[in-house]
Amino acid sequence: MKYCTKCKKIFTDDKKENCPVCSREMISDPSHHSPVNIVTANGFELERIKAALTNADIPFSVQEEKDDAGLQILNSAPLENNCVFVPLSFYTQSRDLLIGIGALTEAEEISDDDEMTLLEQREKEFEVMSPQKRFWVKLFSIIGFILIIAATVLVADFIGRLINPNFQ
Repeated sequence: MKYCTKCKKIFTDDKKENCPVCSREMISDPSHHSPVNIVTANGFELERIKAALTNADIPFSVQEEKDDAGLQILNSAPLENNCVFVPLSFYTQSRDLLIGIGALTEAEEISDDDEMTLLEQREKEFEVMSPQKRFWVKLFSIIGFILIIAATVLVADFIGRLINPNFQ
């Protein structure tokens, strides 16, 4: 069993050293007090999960998912996606409970195939640029920025001369 300290998730594959979600190095011996992100839910489903965990005397905490909060605040929508965390010592008990109430399925664990897909996507997103390519991208960006500023000034001067022929 491996534990990601950033994602707060547990993975059963002991051969992998890095988290398939965030690529951070995982640890193999987390504390039994370590929080584990067991499920992400919203609305009525979240209330159902909270009630089931409370009835089973399983300690838990709910935290808004960080990735969605900015967009939802911007759109004035209620924050919906919440992560439910339980201590590692209660992980199996809470997982069995959530499977029992239908809030979680056994198939929701990340398999090796999904893990490779996530890692491949992550590598494509953060493709490393060579120093030469980075130089040319910076150079063209600077030249493009200067051209945009020059065009803006020329258009403003042209409009000024149309409005007032004595415009300097």
